[in-house]
Formats: sequence, structure tokens, C-alpha cells
Amino acid sequence: MADTTTQPEDKKTVVAFIVGLLIGGLLVWAFSGPSAGAPTKMDDKKGEASEEAVADNTEESEAVATDEEVAAPAPALEVGDGSVALGEVAAGTSVPLSNVTYPVGEGWVGVRSYQDGRLGTILGVVRFSKEQGLVPPTIVLQTPMRAGSQYAVVMFTEDGDRSFNLAADTQIDEIFATFTAK
Repeated sequence: MADTTTQPEDKKTVVAFIVGLLIGGLLVWAFSGPSAGAPTKMDDKKGEASEEAVADNTEESEAVATDEEVAAPAPALEVGDGSVALGEVAAGTSVPLSNVTYPVGEGWVGVRSYQDGRLGTILGVVRFSKEQGLVPPTIVLQTPMRAGSQYAVVMFTEDGDRSFNLAADTQIDEIFATFTAK
């Protein structure tokens, strides 16, 4: 006569083992994929990659190479005397940057309100770095600009923590551009 007290525990162990195998198999399947360039179709008779599979992989490789060739090189950060050329800037929450020469290799460029020849509050800043290849295309503002109001583009040094802090990141004593938001 069989011992009935161990049968339910044996069933639980077997079920847990099977569930573990299924989960493990799913994880292996989810996190592994075919290697790049590996044949994806096999000829049943010879166990060799079919010409169709090799052609598919070649097309994929060519597509990747073409995408890399089309990608434009990242703009280089130009360091010099410091200048900013702005076109018409629409009121809103961003200021597009183009034709910028930075006075230092790493720092912050920002927008401040500007009234009666005096700088006011900082509306937004963005970091630039020659070493890291950071060349910002725009300054995103925390406070939106109003049409008809004047603003100034200013730059700050970077104290090394890569976080903007008005007490530690010193403003360079120059206004690099002024503009009126449209």
C-alpha cells in the first residue's frame, strides 16, 4: 500500500520543476537572438545554409552599412572669442542655436530676461562640452518667453559637477546676443 501523505508533495515538486523549466526556457528565448550574419534557414537535406538565407543576411548587412553612411557627422563645438548669431526668435519655450562660437570648452549657455540694459532672471540653460561632444541645437526654457520682450544669451563656466548651479557656475562677463521675441 502506498503512502498517500507524500503523493501531493511529490506532485507539487514535479509541477514546480516543470514551471521552472518553462520560465527558464522563456527567459533564454527572450534574451537570446540569432547572431548577426548567422544563417537563418537551413536546407533540410544537407544541413547547409540556403542561398536565400545568405542573401537575406547580406541585404540586412548592406542596409545597416547604408544607414551608417547616411548619418551626418556630429557637429563640432567651436571654441574661440565667443559669439552667437540669432535669427528671428519666436516667443515660446525654446531658443534655436546656430553659428555659435563658445568662449570656453565646457560650460552652460542660457537665456536671461533683459530690460533697460540689465539682466534679469534666467529662463533656461543647456550644457555644452567639447570633450564630450555636446553641441546643443537649442536652449529649452523653464519659463516661456513673451512676444515683444527682450532677452539675452549668456554663458557660464562649468565647475566640474556637470550640474548647473548659479552659485558655482560663474557667468562669463559678456552678453553674447540680445533679441526681442516675436
